[in-house]
Amino acid sequence: MAVGDLSNAVLARLSDGQCHTVDHLDYALVDFQRREIVKCAGRLIMRGLLERVEIGCYQLTEDGKRIVATGETISSGPYRPDQGYCRKPRDTMRQRAWTAMRMSGTFTIGDIAMAAASGSEVTPEQNLQKYFRALKLAGYLIELPIRAKGTALTSNGFKRFRLMRDTGPTAPVFRANKGCLFDHNLGDRGEEVSCH
Repeated sequence: MAVGDLSNAVLARLSDGQCHTVDHLDYALVDFQRREIVKCAGRLIMRGLLERVEIGCYQLTEDGKRIVATGETISSGPYRPDQGYCRKPRDTMRQRAWTAMRMSGTFTIGDIAMAAASGSEVTPEQNLQKYFRALKLAGYLIELPIRAKGTALTSNGFKRFRLMRDTGPTAPVFRANKGCLFDHNLGDRGEEVSCH
């Protein structure tokens, strides 16, 4: 059975407003193991629907009583709104590229790929082309008018870039689904920067 089924079963069992022990819940909810019931009670406490009166004894909070009274069902999954925060990236190709850009004056994608690649990447230049495009649209990079000399006789040369907005040591993260960069260096918890 799903986590939501157990949550709803526990809420229904506690709907009388009395304090019920784990033993009572275990006896009443025969389809679930005791360990699952205890975990579920912990999740319901985190949601503010249940309170622990004493060790092993639970009862509904006012919010829990309201949910039972309205017949609302609990489902598994997130129960708080997405705050938009994400973890700071570890040692990634783009983090190493950001560090290399901060140390360089002007650079090409090839220069940064050579400095940032660890050898495990399949196509580091393609990865960086997408990242550079996002950084450029967000105003972090500018493309310089004069290109670096190419290797072939008929080459137009390589685009050169300069980092114009160095916000700090952590690389901005490109969020393709939102079309923006999330910069951990801005504000207390980071900010989104539009790429339009």
